[in-house]
Amino acid sequence: MRRLASLALFGVAGFTTGIPVAALLLAFAPRCGYECENRAFGVAVLSVAGCTLAFLLLGYAFTRKGFVTWFRILAGSASLAILAIAAACGHYVVELRDRYQDAQSAMPVSADMNFMYMAIATRDVRAYTKAEGGAAQPAGVIPQWQRCAIDGARCEAGRRQAHMRCQTGTVFVDESDWQAFSLIPRENLRGAVAMKSMNLCAPGNVPD
Repeated sequence: MRRLASLALFGVAGFTTGIPVAALLLAFAPRCGYECENRAFGVAVLSVAGCTLAFLLLGYAFTRKGFVTWFRILAGSASLAILAIAAACGHYVVELRDRYQDAQSAMPVSADMNFMYMAIATRDVRAYTKAEGGAAQPAGVIPQWQRCAIDGARCEAGRRQAHMRCQTGTVFVDESDWQAFSLIPRENLRGAVAMKSMNLCAPGNVPD
């Protein structure tokens, strides 16, 4: 009889734990009408039912030797609840990070003390990582009409690259693609002396 009571308590604890687990899993669920609502409802039901079933099974294994005390029941239920909620929190943190990165990518790029000059891509431009020993890895594509803030250029012998911050991230652009950008002097950092052209390595073009 005591074991049945303990299993019932495990079941209640599982059901109760499933509610915050479902809330964390659905924190960023899209709101797109009937189809999304059905999916969210399914996730909620599976979360609550899954937690309840998992608690019952683990409670059964936990009490199978017949040595049942209130302390063991409460300690076991609390431990399982913490593990389940911690796992759901991990999912929440990953989703939150992805949403933050998406929001950062959607924000318009503006000039600052590190990237003082603004330009816009007039065609799709291949972006790269910083060239080390002449070799650089592709880092994506800067789409046409995307704004970028320019730091300057590496003009030493070898592979010349411009250092830019775009919505796609902080990247490097090869000299062969510099002319694909059009300067936007009015969007430069206030007080910055405008560049004369996108020939970034020309003497006197990029003010110190």
